Amino acid sequence: MILAIELITLLITVVLIIHAVRQYNLQFVALFWTAGMVMGIIREIAFSGIISLYQYGAFHLVFFSVPLIFWVFWTNLAYVAWQWSNNFLDSEYLTAKAWDYNLPLIFMTMVFLAFFLEAFFSQYHLISWQIDSIHMFWGQTPILAPFAYGYTTLVFLSSLKILSKEVSQPWQILTFKLLAAQPLVILANLGLLLITNLGFILVFS
Repeated sequence: MILAIELITLLITVVLIIHAVRQYNLQFVALFWTAGMVMGIIREIAFSGIISLYQYGAFHLVFFSVPLIFWVFWTNLAYVAWQWSNNFLDSEYLTAKAWDYNLPLIFMTMVFLAFFLEAFFSQYHLISWQIDSIHMFWGQTPILAPFAYGYTTLVFLSSLKILSKEVSQPWQILTFKLLAAQPLVILANLGLLLITNLGFILVFS
């Protein structure tokens, strides 16, 4: 069953890439998924390997100690949340004004998806959170989990929008900037999670 989940996730990646190519150009799609893959790998190494926020279950397809689905999982979710916000608001996030409704909607979409995905992962013991929290959603899934989803996509897409604003910049330069920004994306993500967790401690203690 777990192997089927992994293969379906990878198949969904192909479907999303085909959709993205029809919406944008192939060069941009390759850039988006490459930057997202780098972000996803760094995120998993930081969250699971270094600070041990959670541990993986019995995944079958593992590459460099990271389950293969997590190489594309966060990029896939970011693309889904991005396109849902575009369709709902009938505006393109990348060209919308700085203060718009896209980012709050993207964040809430990720939180909504987290409820289902974390329950799914918990059911099959694919993710085991290591956080001691006085408030849990179910099992050992902490209340911080949906925020981890939301912040990951929020910061990643914000970096994409900010760095791709410059008109007529070479793709090589944009690629370098996006790849170099991903460690900062993860640091910002961790900072937001720390602040949120401290907020929970202050409110619920």
